[in-house]
Order: sequence, then structure tokens, then C-alpha cells
Amino acid sequence: MRTPTAVIGRFGRRIAGALLLSFAVASPLRAELSPLQIVPADDAALASMVLLGAGTSRPVVLFDPQDVEVLRRFAAEAGRPIDCLVRAGTPSAARALLEAEAGRPCTRIDDLIAFAHQLWPQARTAVIAPATNYDTLLRGAALAAAAGAALLPVAGDAAAPPPGLDGWSLDLVYVLPGAPAPKVPGAHVVRLKSPAAVDKVALRRLGEAPHTVVVANPRDREGLFSPSSLSLLAPLIAAAQRAPLVLVDDSTADTVEAEVQRFIDTHGLTPTHIYLVGDERALRSHRVPDPVLQAGGPEALGGDRDVRVELFSELQHGRPQDYAVGRFVAESAARGSVTLARQLHIGLGTGERVLILSNADQEFALGETISRTTVSELRNLGVKVGAQYGDAVTPAAIHDALEQAGVLVWEGHARDLTLEERGGVAVERTPPLVVLQGCYTLDRSDPFILLERGTQAIVATSAAIYSSSGTAFARALFDSLLYDATDLGTAVRNARNYLLAVTELKKRRKHSDWPKTYRAALAFALWGDPSARPALPVQPPKLSPAQWQVDGAALDLAIPKKRLKVSTVDRYSAAPVPRGMLSGLILRDGDRPERELKELFYGVLPAPADVSAACAPALGWEVVSLLAPHTRTLFVLARPEGDTIGRATPAGDFQLPLVADPARCGTPAQAPPPPATATPARRVSVRGH
Repeated sequence: MRTPTAVIGRFGRRIAGALLLSFAVASPLRAELSPLQIVPADDAALASMVLLGAGTSRPVVLFDPQDVEVLRRFAAEAGRPIDCLVRAGTPSAARALLEAEAGRPCTRIDDLIAFAHQLWPQARTAVIAPATNYDTLLRGAALAAAAGAALLPVAGDAAAPPPGLDGWSLDLVYVLPGAPAPKVPGAHVVRLKSPAAVDKVALRRLGEAPHTVVVANPRDREGLFSPSSLSLLAPLIAAAQRAPLVLVDDSTADTVEAEVQRFIDTHGLTPTHIYLVGDERALRSHRVPDPVLQAGGPEALGGDRDVRVELFSELQHGRPQDYAVGRFVAESAARGSVTLARQLHIGLGTGERVLILSNADQEFALGETISRTTVSELRNLGVKVGAQYGDAVTPAAIHDALEQAGVLVWEGHARDLTLEERGGVAVERTPPLVVLQGCYTLDRSDPFILLERGTQAIVATSAAIYSSSGTAFARALFDSLLYDATDLGTAVRNARNYLLAVTELKKRRKHSDWPKTYRAALAFALWGDPSARPALPVQPPKLSPAQWQVDGAALDLAIPKKRLKVSTVDRYSAAPVPRGMLSGLILRDGDRPERELKELFYGVLPAPADVSAACAPALGWEVVSLLAPHTRTLFVLARPEGDTIGRATPAGDFQLPLVADPARCGTPAQAPPPPATATPARRVSVRGH
């Protein structure tokens, strides 16, 4: 796919002109309209084969009798003929439902080995795995994906008769633990005696250093209360990502992280992305005491006393998030297979417009001010963007935005975006990417409804969020997506680390409200593929942005003169330069009611060897730098002088020295005394959410 680029500023930063949120490993063959294949979700062996053998070339959906409506909606959306596959053990009632939806009799699969030959007729390599050992079956599927091999589930008894492979022309056969070894004339048979041996071969067969590690917990297929079984989809996700699959046997956060990091270290990998496949029962997030409550602040209405923090965040330890992390979530494997099939084969449509719905209650003037600067930023890059605020955010406006947007950003109370609950908004189509910047938006039914209606990625929260922190996160998210052309997982990481850097800056300046910003940094998470890219065509900016560049032993920061137009809401105003960041840092002049948002500068850059920090460029500046060790990424927040209303940040070129030891930066320099006509800048209390 052609992606036009544009050169921005003197550093020649290149922006991808057509960033596409793409989950597919191959282009959908829409003209051929290959059949939609449907397999019972409770038949792990048959489902694994069909997902792996056909899932990257045609849609495959898992069937659960409780999810008929989900299947029906997707089938209508796909507009393809339906083939259903069953085995002799499929319950007659389930088979009847399948055939009713397909409009034809299901194909009965009696011999899995013969069926495998139909799926992989040209295979020269085969993987034999025990059908009755779910963990090993998943490992076998992941190995088959890595090796481009046929997956052959067999009876799970090493003493059982070897499978007959007549008619196969195989050069290599891998036999996993618990499976009988066949006799194949002319083929090299390799018996893998342990899970570690399977993982090692799978990594070798991938043929290149993986950028992503996929993580799943096979225990998610167990339990009495509707287990999600999403691990059944993990081998196909690993195949689409060309990534290894790490299976963990414990759901606790620390154990999952330790097992995955051990896998990475053991095999000498250098991934940048972690893709979690599983819900909170299978792969539990961290639970961290709410920092606002710990600091004596109010308890959020109806909220918890803990914040749920995504795996591999590190922010709960005061360290920057290193890996880009996304999570594949659904209520069941059947529903999840629809989301995955849509990602792989239906695509994202033609929606390219960003729509922002903000401050429906007209309570959050500070957050709306930041939001309006983000709209100006997008327009500066030629992005098609619309925004509605206050009374304009009606149910009709919400419905239209859901139906028409390519990217929807919601900023405000989550209760106003209720979908199909208690007379809420009913939609048939939803945007590919949705940002839910409100309180506890991951704890509602809305994300699941969005996924079922077509949304492929959701950025949302697990805690109460104050408006200034939430809109600052959204601004940083778009900054990363548009100016740095990052994928979605990296953009979420960068935006969370921006809030962490602001938290550290507030601590240094003795601002008592730093826990509010910190809670927002902890709470945001991504449901979706972390390597996906939104469909946001951009143009060269009309006004030059602030720019960062590594220049030997220093960082160059260029601040332009021209600013975005002034955004004013109530008593708050802001007019940052393009790429100027904002937060809850505010300037005021004596007893005057006006408040001006303090401009900050934030850069995400590769750290040179032996560099761990950036220092302030001159007197009157403060710098927070955070180093992510695995990816060697430096996150730098610079606060320049100009702490009075009407005194603009100086334009020009500034150099921030890079050092191996942060202690060499010394004590942050203090700003010079302000003019006698103004009072020093200080943080004011604002009401937010």
C-alpha cells in the first residue's frame, strides 16, 4: 500500500500520510468472496485446525448457541456464503442451529488427518499434537503457524497407533509430547520432549527476530462461570503477528510478567510489543491503591479504592512503561472470533474523520480548553475533524458520531454514552477506533457493545479521571500517532508516560494535586492490537511544530514562533505552538479570574548508548527524563521559563545535554523572578472528572 510522506521542519521528520489500522497478514480477497467458515467453539481440535488453516485467508467464526445473534450480524455484514463444519460428537441441537444460519447442511469431518490434508494440500512439514491436551494443542498450532506446517491433532496417547499419513509428501514431522510418532518414509521425524523444546523450535522457524510476543493462559477454558476461552484464538493471532506464543499457567499479574520476561530473556529476544489474549480472569491486571485516596482526596462516586493497572506498565513502580501493550478481550471465544475475523477480512471501511464529543455536562471547562487545542492541532495537519461540546452532545449527535466517525473520542461522564442500556443509543456500526476518556469506561458494557458492532480498538480507563489529565492524555496520544507515526500501542505507551512525567514535574514543584495526574497515567489501557495504525491521512502542517532530535551528546529542541489559535472556555485559555503539550498546570495574574494553561514540551526519542537522562538546557528550565531500559527509549518533558500570563515561551533552538548519570544534571534550575506586575505561577484548584 502506498503511503505518501511529507517533510516537516528543518529536521526533515517524515509523517506517514495514510496510516492504516491494519490487522491483516494478507489483503482480503473480496472479489472471490470465499465462504465464511463456522466451527463449534467447544471442539478445540477442529477449531484450531480451521482457524490456523483458513483464518488468515478467509473468515472463520467459532459458534456458540448462546451467540447466534452475533454470528447472524457478522454474516450479514460479511455478505459471504456460509460453510459450517461439525464432527460426529456435535450436539444435534447445535448442529441444527448452525445449519439454519448457513442455509445448508454442515460438512461432517470424521477424519482429522484427512481434513488436514485438505487444509494444507502442499504441506511439506507437519506438526502432530495430542487433541486431548489443550495446552500442547495450542503450542502445536503456534509451531505450525511459525513453520508454515500442517497441524495434525491425534489421540492423546503416545502408545496409540501412529496416525496414517498415506498420500502426504512430507519432509519433516514434529511430534509433540503425548502424541504417537508416525512412520513416514523419507521424512525426518523430530520428537519434541518438552514445552521448552517446542518453544525453541517455533522461535527458530519464525526466521526473524519478532517484534511482538503474544501471551495467553490456557486455563481460560476452565471454570463454571462462562470461561472466555480466548486462548483458542491465540495461535491465529500469533500467526498474524509472526510472533511467538507464550502460554502461562497462572493468572496473577506478577507471575504472568515474570514468565513472559523469563521467556524473552531465555531466548535473547528484543520485542517492542506485548499482545495479551485474555480477560481479567485469565491475565489479571495489577491492583494498585488509588493514589488520590491515599493522599487524602475524595473517593470517586461508585468507584473502587484500587486502580486496575495493565500488565507490563511499570508506572505503578514510578517507572515508564517500556513495551507497547494491547489486550484482546471478548466475552467468549465465539464473540472474539467475530472481532478477529473482522480485523483480518472485513477491514476498516473508508472512515477517516475524527469526531470529538466533549463536556456534555458543561462542568469541565479546563478539559474542554485542552480538547479544543487538540482539534486545532489536528486541523493544522489537515486531518478531517469535527467536535461538539456541551448541549450539542445530544443522543442524536452521539448516534451520528458512532455511525460516521473513523475515530471517535469521547470526553466526559461515561453515563452519557450509554449504548443500548435503559433507553441508550442503538447503533449498527461503530468506529474502528474509539477513545473513551471518562471514568471507569472499561468497566461498563459499552466497550463490549462497540466491539460487537465493529470497533477494533478501544482506549479507555479503569478509574476515575479528572478532565485536565484525561484530555492531556488524548492530546499526547494524537501527538504520537500523527507526528511520530507510531502504532496504537506505542502511542498509548507514550501518552501514559507523558502523564507520568507531568506527575514527576508536579512533585518537584510541590503541587499537591499530582495524585490526580498519576491516577490517570495508571488507568488508561488499550483493548486491541498494539501494532495497529489508525486510518488518519495527514498533510504537511500549516504551522511548523516544535521538534526534537538527538544530536550527538544532546537533544535539540526547536520551538517555533507561530502558535495555534487561542482556545478559550470560561476563564481558561490556551494557545500552544503545534506539538506544545498541556496539562493541569495553570498561570494566573493576581486576583484576575483569567487562567492560562502552561505550555510544556514532550519528546520520545531513542536513547544513545550509555545515556540515561537529559538535563535542563538553561537557567529557568525544568526537565524530567525517563528511560525505558528494554527498548532504550527516552521520554523527556521540558518546562521552559515564561511563568506569567501573556509572557510567551521563547522561540528558538535549545540543547538539552545527555548524560549517563542523572545526578550529573544537578538540581533543577529555578526560574528567575517574574516582573513586579505579575504574581508567580502556581497551580489552582479546578473541578474536573
